[in-house]
Amino acid sequence: MKKSYEFAHKTKRAKKPVAWVASTFPVEILYAMNITPVWPENYASLCAARHVSVKLCEIAERKGFSRDICSYARCVIGSLYEEKERLPEGGLPKPDFLVASTGACVTHFKWFQFVSHHFKVPLFLLDAPYNISVGESEHLENHHITTYISQLEELTDFLEKQTGEKLDRKQLHETIVLSDRTSQLWEEIQNYRKNTPAPMGARDAFSTVFYMLSAPSTQEAIDFYEKLRDEVATRAEKKFGITQSEKFRLVWDNLPLWFDLRFFEYLNNLGAVVVAETFSHVWIGRLDPSRPYESLARKYLTNFANCSIDRKVALIQNLVKEFKADGVILPANWSCRMMSIGETIVKEEIYRKLGIPCLILDVDSTDNRNYNESLVKRNVEVFLQVLSEKNCES
Repeated sequence: MKKSYEFAHKTKRAKKPVAWVASTFPVEILYAMNITPVWPENYASLCAARHVSVKLCEIAERKGFSRDICSYARCVIGSLYEEKERLPEGGLPKPDFLVASTGACVTHFKWFQFVSHHFKVPLFLLDAPYNISVGESEHLENHHITTYISQLEELTDFLEKQTGEKLDRKQLHETIVLSDRTSQLWEEIQNYRKNTPAPMGARDAFSTVFYMLSAPSTQEAIDFYEKLRDEVATRAEKKFGITQSEKFRLVWDNLPLWFDLRFFEYLNNLGAVVVAETFSHVWIGRLDPSRPYESLARKYLTNFANCSIDRKVALIQNLVKEFKADGVILPANWSCRMMSIGETIVKEEIYRKLGIPCLILDVDSTDNRNYNESLVKRNVEVFLQVLSEKNCES
């Protein structure tokens, strides 16, 4: 990640195009046009891990931004008013333009709209049709795909205008090949986590998902995931788990506590291992180089951020079954309402369909002022006691 930010700053100094990108955006096209993407959401998680996110959120709040707004947005907006020398990795390089999608949340548009005005640079908003289908990518409605493809064509026109360069179809093909391989490797890594004991936990997953999100179309991502895949495969073969006293297997929804990833080690010490996260699975999507725009549409339209709650329930239900989970943790992230909406419905549906208990936790991914550690841990310990009693009964 450090090298990624160093490269972005170096690119900016070389007067080559840098774009700020929001999640659920088809970043593969940027790579195909030699545009360096930087992810403000990733930067916010980095700031949280470095324990400077609250300070930056407070700067944004003094500028008039409500504390109820997404803490990712507040953190990054606050960084715009802080001296670069005081920021992790020297802050984010100034964008030449911004790109976002309606496939995640309204906050992206208003956040990026503000940054567009702040830097006086263009913003492209990809208008993704809302997917009400619960099925996988092959079951998408045709008019949704054609609409998304038309948006990708508009995006291409926008990028060509901004860069003065035409999209090279051969390079797009190569980019799609790389991204597809990255997704394949990440899926293999997740599949090894189905083993008992689990060879990889949530802390490592949230740390290494960076390439899947931010740099899927790079050889560096492939090299990294090949090494990680081999390591996890070896651990699985030798039955070497995150903890050798694995009592409870959990599925984790939503974002983690970026300011305290050691929370997962706390779970491990209680004999609980997060074996799967929705966050690790929603970005997986195989791509077909012979149909680049269509396969990008199928990949990004099925992200559950762009789907009904039924899609989220189906995803968690499948993860519980495939990873043989005993329970589900549903963090209600104060700063990410989009990722937290409907958690009570999810809880009820998972229990109704599978008889698997779920725990809703009040947390925050970036702003630890909204996090009561003692209360959260007390609720977790009670939840694990419930799972223990349930396991004894069965």
